[in-house]
Amino acid sequence: MTITIEKQTDVYSRPNARFDQGGTLEIRASAVGNCRRALWYEATGHQVTNPRSDDSITMLEAGNALEPVVLRAMQRAGWDITATDRDNPQMVSLRLGPTLVVSGHVDAAGVAPIFGNEPSIVEVKTRGPEAYKKWRTLGAERSHPESVWQAAFYTYGAFDQARDLVIATLDTGNRVWDYEVIPAHRVERAFEQACARLGELAAHHLVNGPDPDVLPERDFAAEDWQCKPCPFLNACLPGSAAVSEEAENEPAGDTEPVSDDDARAALAEYEQAQEMLKAIEEDKAWALGMLRTWLGQRGEQKARLEGREKTRTVGMVKNTRYNVDHKRLNSMLDPEARAEIVTENVSHYLRVS
Repeated sequence: MTITIEKQTDVYSRPNARFDQGGTLEIRASAVGNCRRALWYEATGHQVTNPRSDDSITMLEAGNALEPVVLRAMQRAGWDITATDRDNPQMVSLRLGPTLVVSGHVDAAGVAPIFGNEPSIVEVKTRGPEAYKKWRTLGAERSHPESVWQAAFYTYGAFDQARDLVIATLDTGNRVWDYEVIPAHRVERAFEQACARLGELAAHHLVNGPDPDVLPERDFAAEDWQCKPCPFLNACLPGSAAVSEEAENEPAGDTEPVSDDDARAALAEYEQAQEMLKAIEEDKAWALGMLRTWLGQRGEQKARLEGREKTRTVGMVKNTRYNVDHKRLNSMLDPEARAEIVTENVSHYLRVS
């Protein structure tokens, strides 16, 4: 494995995969978790069949623009941060074999106030509230393993060895941030996993050359979330996007048809119920406030008071809650052990907003 550092100005717009003039396949570090067939489509010049929507492009650009905000917040929190010059970013390139290179730009290197003097790679991510909560609860290796693979490549590219790395994440909805430390031995494992994954693509290249018509196997099934935003979805699985949209729009088979008028009437009932509940909650809060003041004036924690139907006890209740420090849990336990402790429970509900 050889390591080179070079300067490049089109880092933020270059393709996820491409062949250079010497025939080497170059994979963008941020795309190491992408479907290998999609990377092959892009590298061999296939036409995009499912371009990004304007909204998704806006979200992507907003996420990129917010990365320096997180780094400045880390500096204010006491981190010694060396951020990449975004106007002239430094590229890290790792050669993994005779025909495969992974390259990308490092967000920053940083030293936490409690970590000593050895710098770590800092990879910044922006997530919506649900993805942020999932990340904090499960850890990046379970929630977003591709982010750890990406940062592992940067770690080896910058230091030529495994070191602790930092995933810093911003909740774009609530505008809060937090970080997670991935210990060096798990960085090494993530790097090996990513190399093995890309090694299959390199082997495909060695056997077939840059042939656009000989495709690698798919990594994901059409119903997986990774397939839905793929720019080559219709080329890979013709008609699957339309079928997916039809399935989402199909009414449940065992229910009676509901007209627009029925739906509007139901929404009106829902809105009326919401207003009633809001008024009830306000009345309840006022009443509890009065009772709390009355109890405090008596200098007691509990007292009996005659109500409308019976005499009731009014008292202050101490409620103790226990919080789990997911950051420490994630750093101390391997993902396999955490998977036995922190499990997922998926539920579905209707939201009216």
